[in-house]
Amino acid sequence: MRKSRSRAAHQQRIIRVLNGLAFTAILLLGLFKTGPVGVFIDLAFMFLLGGSRVLTYLILFTILPLVIVSHPFKYVRKSLVLPIFGFYITLLMVFTIQWSDGLVGTALFSSFISRLGQFISVSEYAYGGVFVVIITSLLTGLIDILGTWIIITLLFLASLYVIIITYVAPHASILNLFKPKEKRQKQHSPITLFDEPIQEAPKKSVFVSVDESKPKVHPEPIVHANPQPEIKTQSAGTLSSFSHYVLPSLSLLEQPQSRKSNQINAHAAGVKGKKLIEILDQFQIPADLVQTYIGPSVTKFEVKPDSSIKISKIAALADNIKMELQAKDIRIEAPIPGKNAVGVEIPNVEMSMVRLIELMRTIPKEKENKKLLFLLGKDLMGKTIVGELDKMPHLLIAGATGSGKSVCVNSLISTLLLRTSPHEVKLLLVDPKKVEFTAFHDIPHLIAPVISDAGLAAKALKTVVALMENRYEVFATVGVRNITSYNEKVLAYPEDHLSIMPYIVVIVDELADLMMVAGKEVESSIQRITQLARAAGIHLVVATQRPSTDVITGIIKANIPSRIAFAVSSSIDSRTILDFGGAEKLLGNGDMLYMPIGETANIRVQGVFVSDDEVNKIAQAAKAQGKPMYDDAFIHLEGVDHNDGFVSISDDPLYEDVKNFILQSNKASTSLIQRRFALGYNRAARLMDMLEQEGYIGPANGSKPRDILRKD
Repeated sequence: MRKSRSRAAHQQRIIRVLNGLAFTAILLLGLFKTGPVGVFIDLAFMFLLGGSRVLTYLILFTILPLVIVSHPFKYVRKSLVLPIFGFYITLLMVFTIQWSDGLVGTALFSSFISRLGQFISVSEYAYGGVFVVIITSLLTGLIDILGTWIIITLLFLASLYVIIITYVAPHASILNLFKPKEKRQKQHSPITLFDEPIQEAPKKSVFVSVDESKPKVHPEPIVHANPQPEIKTQSAGTLSSFSHYVLPSLSLLEQPQSRKSNQINAHAAGVKGKKLIEILDQFQIPADLVQTYIGPSVTKFEVKPDSSIKISKIAALADNIKMELQAKDIRIEAPIPGKNAVGVEIPNVEMSMVRLIELMRTIPKEKENKKLLFLLGKDLMGKTIVGELDKMPHLLIAGATGSGKSVCVNSLISTLLLRTSPHEVKLLLVDPKKVEFTAFHDIPHLIAPVISDAGLAAKALKTVVALMENRYEVFATVGVRNITSYNEKVLAYPEDHLSIMPYIVVIVDELADLMMVAGKEVESSIQRITQLARAAGIHLVVATQRPSTDVITGIIKANIPSRIAFAVSSSIDSRTILDFGGAEKLLGNGDMLYMPIGETANIRVQGVFVSDDEVNKIAQAAKAQGKPMYDDAFIHLEGVDHNDGFVSISDDPLYEDVKNFILQSNKASTSLIQRRFALGYNRAARLMDMLEQEGYIGPANGSKPRDILRKD
């Protein structure tokens, strides 16, 4: 393989040398007019290019090295070809007008044709060549000589401007005086990344970077919940229970620190980009650096190889590129979906942290009212990446320990708490580790206590399936197809006394523990939820740090199309999560590959970072406005058919509130408790029985209210 590659490169060098010799011979024959052939070549050049004979051959000899070298645009930027050509055309047009004796339009062209004999005898110059004569004739005929001079002047200045900006501006600090003051930045000394520092930035590259050193300044909004009409409800945590709920303020979030990493990463990207093209050239892979994207943690180089190069050759050089660039790891995307280029992703010199408040301020306006929207992070172009659970409709998150999986889950919950009220979204949190969701205990959004026992978690998933089936029965009775239509009908017809249904988000922090304890039951419940629960407004988020096939089974993968992969230890784990490799190349600390539903290509995202202090502040702000009102389905009511809840009635968080209410109002009845706390009959009756056992109220007395026995 190596011999054939070397032989092909040798043949290409021979062809380039032969082409150069042939072009040189043609120029020399024309320059010295050697015989009829030389005279013909010289006349052909003069007829086509015109102008001064010395200028014509000077330009032709300038082109000669570009014919010989293997990669001409490695030395001349493509962006300069057009302005240089325009610069030369203006000179030829000046020659044409100067030697035309005031002729314009068709008269100028007729003069050129009639004097061909004189041009051939080289008694005078052939104007600017046949093509320039045609252009000048058209311009002078349409806008006269004065208008033509205006066009020539503008074309000359435009060409000169592009040439100066491209070549002179990057090296002339004096031009910074003409830039707006706010855009001027302090120049830093070059960073030596290699043994031989490279001072030039890579040619033909466009840097796209997010200016994180200057965050946008916005007045800090204090977000309030939108007022909602009061609607009678039947289950805990519905609209009537939290009608005055106020969303936590964004001031609870930490502000991003001012950073100067952009300039360092931009300079490093220039050095690495040029080095990357040199490495490819060493392996006989001619390529252009098309664009450079500088993300929060990774820089992506878009490289366009020659059409004769196999893309697999670039992917095979991953280890060589990593060694030459002294990179921790690299990832090659060959090719980039939808582009005729190859992506080479290299870690930044300095990583920029993505904070939650930055993303909260950049949510697209058209998605501000999406209740199940959450923030993932920023992609390599600095664009905010969001997820919508109602469109996913379920999400799988997997990654090794310390890769950022738990922070991602916490940011998801924090986003929901910042953007939704308890009557809009309910959470069921499963935490087998017992420490991940500590901050979220007793938040009002909970539909049940945080579950840390794997056996109880399996039972809770079964309860979710029962809730789903019950919702579909309600939909069938009302005559709607999904939760959105149902809630719209509730608001449109308040006289029907229907109850608003909140979305339910089930979050399982560690699926592996559940699969070990009750694998079949858990898998069966997950299958039913993922297949049927979308229209019922129930969405599942599953996370695991052990992405093996016995945890993420084929059934689970088939029913959870949206997936996030953090750094894993092997390509096998990556394929288990995403069905293809790449996650083993990630850097950790929130670096992820996001595969949304319906997409064939993944998105590399730097995940948002939410500190423990921020999580605690958000949770405390939510807790301060009310206690959780668990759904009756999760409360264990003895003697009630089909009720196998995992929370005893004695542990009901509403017990103290109900007791205080009856002591203050001096009234006690099941119907009163139902109306006041929006509870079902079974739960309200069990609470009354508990109060009777504790001696606070007397026994039932027919239709009359019960007596109050204790006031303490």
